[in-house]
Amino acid sequence: MLKPLAATLLLAGPAFASSDDAWAEFAAEVESACLAAAGDTLSDASAVVDPFGSESYGLAIVSGRTANDAPASMICVLNKQSRAVEIGGELAIRVSDRGPEPLTAEDTDKAALTGELFCSFEAEARTLLFAAGNVASDQPAEAAVKLSGQPVKLSVDGGFDAITRGALFTGHAATAEVAVTGEATEDGESPAYPATLTVRPEEGPEMAAEGLWRCGP
Repeated sequence: MLKPLAATLLLAGPAFASSDDAWAEFAAEVESACLAAAGDTLSDASAVVDPFGSESYGLAIVSGRTANDAPASMICVLNKQSRAVEIGGELAIRVSDRGPEPLTAEDTDKAALTGELFCSFEAEARTLLFAAGNVASDQPAEAAVKLSGQPVKLSVDGGFDAITRGALFTGHAATAEVAVTGEATEDGESPAYPATLTVRPEEGPEMAAEGLWRCGP
């Protein structure tokens, strides 16, 4: 069953094995640790994380802007045993992840979505869009995606009933379209459907991902 992401990340659904959950948690740890380590050097930072890392280290590239407002990136490693973090020097490049950014519980808390039932778009054991709405309601369903490290709230008319088989969510900063591409991959109260998520920011390139769309209580 689906639960609010703010309480339980929708990474633990039946479509994913526990090993996927563990890798997702590790990637999130690397991202958080590396962003913190680079925080004194780079502003407006984001991280591109290797999902598995090397045998001994979690790996990421943190990109942002220097004190002189120049784009820069830094290599970051997290020791898998000691959890110690090390970062390299500033590189005069900026590395960006062309895919939508994964949401955290803190992100969805900040978005403050309203609704009694929920949907999520999941890819590689990460939640890229989270939505909420009420059944048989005239109130719009709301959704959150993450752009440039910040959650962005979107909406679509029609309540929960309008989003169960995909929807086009719109907002002042972006649009996000979930297109269901096949039949359910499993049975149950909250089955997952193969789908494509396309995010179109107001500024910046279009981003897309293949994954699963899951809706339910």
